[in-house]
Amino acid sequence: MKRGQALVVILLVMAVALTVGLAVVSRSVTEVGISTTQKESAQALAAAEAGIEQALAGNVSLPTGVTTVPAGGSNDLEVPESLVAGESVTIFLSGHDASQNFVAGLDEYTGADLGLCWGQDNVNPAVEVTIYYKSGANYLVTRQAIDPNSNRAAQNNFSGTDNNPSCPIGRTYQHYKKITMPAGTLLMMRVRMLYNQDTPQYLAVKGSSAIPVQGQDITAVGSEGQTSRKVQVFQRYPDLSPILDTAVFSGANLVK
Repeated sequence: MKRGQALVVILLVMAVALTVGLAVVSRSVTEVGISTTQKESAQALAAAEAGIEQALAGNVSLPTGVTTVPAGGSNDLEVPESLVAGESVTIFLSGHDASQNFVAGLDEYTGADLGLCWGQDNVNPAVEVTIYYKSGANYLVTRQAIDPNSNRAAQNNFSGTDNNPSCPIGRTYQHYKKITMPAGTLLMMRVRMLYNQDTPQYLAVKGSSAIPVQGQDITAVGSEGQTSRKVQVFQRYPDLSPILDTAVFSGANLVK
């Protein structure tokens, strides 16, 4: 009888020890797998970021796993970066050639007007809109400021906003203005945000025809072992100097 009890106790002890041992082994295997996955993930991400850097550097032969696609060319354009007060963004109204050189009149925006959408979080910023265009041999500029705050608009002689019939659907925009395009070859539009201090605000434009391509989306995929990581960035075509917001724009020598 005692021998039978001892055997039962021994079996129970062995079962417990086997269970604990299997748990320890299972945990060790899991931790090794997690560690391996983390290492592979970091290496894959580093490879993807290296591919992005190669593409941004303008290398003709892109590494394996890196693709570039022109970004834009539709009637809607949402500016990817937000703007604080005083910051400007350029929206090209003519296109760029295969070498990314700006060419007046190439793939030009042909709509008679362009809807401008901006403002989130009840901040009510104003915007200054500057359009550069060419008429014959002359380079010209037209400028206007729009403010949704009626008191500021009256004080500064700014235009008011229009009713918002339609804006791109990626974000919610509070303000809208239909911008009439001048007659001539459209070059670019500069939009500067005002009165929003350090609160970033987004803007977008909605056209009645295709807006020229503004840059390119670059996607890089890095792989290591069983892990893959993807990085995507938007590379805007080279922007203009901010001095154009306050300087005279001319395509020839200035005559005093």
